[in-house]
Amino acid sequence: MKWHFILCLILLLSCSSPIYARDEKSNSEGGEWCWKDYVTVGILGGTAAVVAAPFVVTAAGFTTGGVAAGSIAAGIQSSVYGGYVGATSAFAVLQSFGAAGIGMIPSAGIFTAGAGVTTWLKTKVAPCDKGPKCSSDQE
Repeated sequence: MKWHFILCLILLLSCSSPIYARDEKSNSEGGEWCWKDYVTVGILGGTAAVVAAPFVVTAAGFTTGGVAAGSIAAGIQSSVYGGYVGATSAFAVLQSFGAAGIGMIPSAGIFTAGAGVTTWLKTKVAPCDKGPKCSSDQE
């Protein structure tokens, strides 16, 4: 049980601690890495992913009563798996999430993935490399 807590703590810290504190390319020009913006975006993205995950699993057709007829999950089950679904397959795991809910460790993984994706998107869409013009520095 203790290793569950340690794993969750490692996953949480991995998404909240930046790898680089400064942008090496624009460091000579005074450009700072706006860590407050990235941490905020990461936490919001991770939280949104954890909140949305049960709705996405249910919308795909993994429900408490089993696979919903006519859903994406039903199509995958009939075309890919036929009648047999392995106990450790991704399909079985998603059905377990739909029937019993998403536990703490998968939620930590979903949070980390959501935080990573939103932080990466922020880097691509709105990079913060202009030093004092960063929104976190205008306080």
